[in-house]
Amino acid sequence: MNPPSRRIVNFCVFFTSFSILSYQIIFTRIFAWSQWHNLSPLIITMALLGFGASGSFVSIIQKKIEASYSLFFFTSLILFPVFLTLGFIISTTLVFNPYEMIYSPGQIISMFFYFFLMGFSFFLGALIICIALLKHSISKTYFFNLIGSGAGAMSVVGASFFFHPFNIMLGIILTAMVPAMVMAFKSHVKHVCTIGIITAIIISTLFTCDLQVTCDLQVKLSSFPNFKKISQYKAISGALNLPESQIVHEAYSPLAVIQVVQAEGLRTTAGLSLVSPFQVPVQKGIFFDGGSMSPITPFKGNKNEIRYIEYLASYLPFHVMDKHERNRVLIIGSGGGESILKSILSGFKYIDALEQESCVISLMKNQFSSYSGDIYTRQNVTIHHNEARSFIKQTKKKYDLIELSMIDAYNTAASGVYALNESYLYTIESIKEYLGRLNENGLLAISRWVVTPARDNLKIFNLVIQALRQMGIDDVQHHLIAIRSLQTLTLLVSKSAIPETMIDKTKIFARERLFDLVHYPGISDKQVNQYIKLNTPVYHQALQKLMTNDSKDFIKAYDFDISAATDNRPYFYNFFKPAVFKYIKTYGPSQIPVTEWGYLILLIILLPVLVLSFIFIVLPLRITGQKAKGMKKTIFTYFSLIAVGYFFIEMPMIQKMILFLGHPAYSLSVIISGFLTFSGIGSLYSSRIFSESRRIFYSSFFIVLFIAFYLIFMDKIILF
Repeated sequence: MNPPSRRIVNFCVFFTSFSILSYQIIFTRIFAWSQWHNLSPLIITMALLGFGASGSFVSIIQKKIEASYSLFFFTSLILFPVFLTLGFIISTTLVFNPYEMIYSPGQIISMFFYFFLMGFSFFLGALIICIALLKHSISKTYFFNLIGSGAGAMSVVGASFFFHPFNIMLGIILTAMVPAMVMAFKSHVKHVCTIGIITAIIISTLFTCDLQVTCDLQVKLSSFPNFKKISQYKAISGALNLPESQIVHEAYSPLAVIQVVQAEGLRTTAGLSLVSPFQVPVQKGIFFDGGSMSPITPFKGNKNEIRYIEYLASYLPFHVMDKHERNRVLIIGSGGGESILKSILSGFKYIDALEQESCVISLMKNQFSSYSGDIYTRQNVTIHHNEARSFIKQTKKKYDLIELSMIDAYNTAASGVYALNESYLYTIESIKEYLGRLNENGLLAISRWVVTPARDNLKIFNLVIQALRQMGIDDVQHHLIAIRSLQTLTLLVSKSAIPETMIDKTKIFARERLFDLVHYPGISDKQVNQYIKLNTPVYHQALQKLMTNDSKDFIKAYDFDISAATDNRPYFYNFFKPAVFKYIKTYGPSQIPVTEWGYLILLIILLPVLVLSFIFIVLPLRITGQKAKGMKKTIFTYFSLIAVGYFFIEMPMIQKMILFLGHPAYSLSVIISGFLTFSGIGSLYSSRIFSESRRIFYSSFFIVLFIAFYLIFMDKIILF
């Protein structure tokens, strides 16, 4: 086989890099859909491990590769898409539940299969790039490597608006076949035949299984081919076990796979009073990545059809406000429109609703418009395709009520799977911004699940109290009302002191519906925990302690981390502390929703990562006697520091840009694509800018200069 030309090598490097990065990002979407967490740390770890191992491999057999350059290069190009396919198939068919690893040895074996197959895919992709570097210009090869990676990151976002993550994965694997095809056509006929056979096998395997699903959306999830399995703990799994269940609509975005399910008996009753005299109608459910369900309630315009809403705990703010103050309401996360129905039922004149998913807005205005009573297109309803923080900063309107109701599914809120996910919805700064958009007597209402042991509602209490104090309000107990149903807790926050009339309405509302009072100004211990009794009235007691001057001691002593999230540490869902281990030991995997596994998973993964890194990177070099000496040691240290610095700049940028772009998916893709693309351009022009003797000095100087600029001005620019 003739050695490939520089142009062919650059072409192969570009498409291989494109495939590696897009494969890496789409896997985060696949994990987020099939489980909860996107497991991005696992995927990034596998990618880095694969790249490190390939570097060790090439350094050990460099002379053999150079002697048979074309053979090694072509073989790597063939094996790369093959193992991409195997890694994808195994990872989506193998029964792997990371929340059971401590108790089930089989899960540990499954995890190592994940590590090996995914890691080997990245190893082969990195091997192609390493081999290319042996005989061609380093700066130009890196240029095509980084530009290809940047293009891959952005392409995934664009494709996610139109295709399911599994369909995108098929496209990525076919893209990975392109370099091998080009190489084959430039060489012998037998190589063309080899590539043709491999391509046919891959396409038939993936496309047949995918076609079986996409052509029949009426099948239950339980009968899906293994390629599209989803966690049994996710809400959609339960919905599709109901009689006559079917998926009647499916749409895609970079944020989620949106599916609408209808079934006999499908209805949500989160926070519904046990003594409600009104029947909840059978609803359709909008599911986001198979998790949280947002109900679409049948409505023909007659308010009597939706009177059950008056018996939801989250209806409290709509009930207690004086009728003459029900002018303008802001709903954060409108979904299927339940909160819009609350606003209609209570008589609000103007309704602003925020929805991040354009797919949801489209289906509510079109496919399910008639079914839902055209609530998205009513004259007094304005739907904004926007994220809460961004909208709050842009709007000049003042509201009588701002409502955040049941944003998460129960299992999501309770299991800790979002422990490392950033959320700017619940931070001290966000609470202050919400309160700043209220009229003088306006209310902020937050409704969340009651989970055991208590934690996220306590963190909400702490957030609100600290926000009020930072606004100069010291007597916070006079600005809060909270009630508890069997499933949910609703907290009302007011900038001004709660009036007696509102307190009286709250008492009547709770008594008639058998909801438990948690707090109102002047409440006594005897007035709590009367109907749905807990062993101890933990919410009332915790709120009282959080409002005292000794709140720091209570927060420090509590078993879960309930310290307030901020824009600099926007990890609202992280409740992990060492004391959590006793709950994990007590409940185990059989009751995942009462434990905090999200953070612990990363600690569990750390050990095999260290072991595999030693086995595949360090050990081979030590066995073969490959040691860095002299200048090589200096170069090794230099590039190690560059990698660490790159990481510590990239990660905060991703976190900060979430606030600007509105979602981690957008931030991840934009920042990674931008960093890689401009790094590639820098690599291309590295030999043309500055003299060789001063090149590193000037580059480092400007990097430090830009970092200092970001540190000083980035928050101001983003929040402008």
